[in-house]
Amino acid sequence: MNENKRLPEAANLRSFFDEQIHHLHTRLNSLHHQDHAKQQQIADEQLALENFVDLINNKIRSVNGYPSKLRLHVQTLYNHVLKVSDSIPAPLSLTDNSFSTNPLVNALFVNSNEIDKLVETNPEIIDFLDKHNKAQVPVLYALLTAGCDIKHILGIGLQGDMLIRELPQDAVNFYAHKIHAPCADSTELNTALKTYLFDLIANIIKREMSARLANEANLTSDNFYQSKVNSLANPEIYLHSLIAYLEDPVKLLSIAKPHFKLTKLGIKIADDDQQWVNEFDLPELTWHGGMQQVVLQIAYERKRL
Repeated sequence: MNENKRLPEAANLRSFFDEQIHHLHTRLNSLHHQDHAKQQQIADEQLALENFVDLINNKIRSVNGYPSKLRLHVQTLYNHVLKVSDSIPAPLSLTDNSFSTNPLVNALFVNSNEIDKLVETNPEIIDFLDKHNKAQVPVLYALLTAGCDIKHILGIGLQGDMLIRELPQDAVNFYAHKIHAPCADSTELNTALKTYLFDLIANIIKREMSARLANEANLTSDNFYQSKVNSLANPEIYLHSLIAYLEDPVKLLSIAKPHFKLTKLGIKIADDDQQWVNEFDLPELTWHGGMQQVVLQIAYERKRL
């Protein structure tokens, strides 16, 4: 009788220990993955730091302790870039039908032939397509940038049922379309987008720092040595000035998504206007210095081998 009682008790005890061991293994695996993820994050941040220094000015490396002085600022900038890139929509499909069916595609291009010409005459794209046939990469992923110009004009339009001449209007024009960073899939494109944003910020800062350095070189001083010590030619001063640029990443790069309602001729209309229009939100970036740029991810359906 006692033996019969102990059998289910032993089974319950074994079940309890099995559950505990399973929980322990799960916990250890979780800690292992967390540790791996943390190590990967540290490696990514270190790589971002060194890439940033390479892009800006590798003389920074002569400054004692430059990684600790710069790491947090570059990390903050990189995290801001990730946030901006996450705000840019998923790849916009460019197919035979999208010009007719997608309002944003229809607004960006005059006709579907303009899309094909833009893609197929780009040297970077041609080189990529030559290395990947259509069977390997049936859809080309890339970044599309363009400028957006809004001009105040006097045109012809309807007010109610009346046709009005010399009506104040806003005409929207997209120009300087460019294709960048051809990729084989959306995962590669997502990485390319982050790299594009990060590198462009670095290059903008570098140009401004170089201009300041050139301006300092043109200034005369009675104490040449002291002026050199206090100028951007001194890596310590350069690093200090660079950190000042990085204090507020939003001033270096910001994103807005203005809502547009445009006629086919690119004329903005009021939100309450019921006529057929292209209606969309437009991801528009503003870079340090005031440069504005439309940035989109695209997926282009290839038409040739």
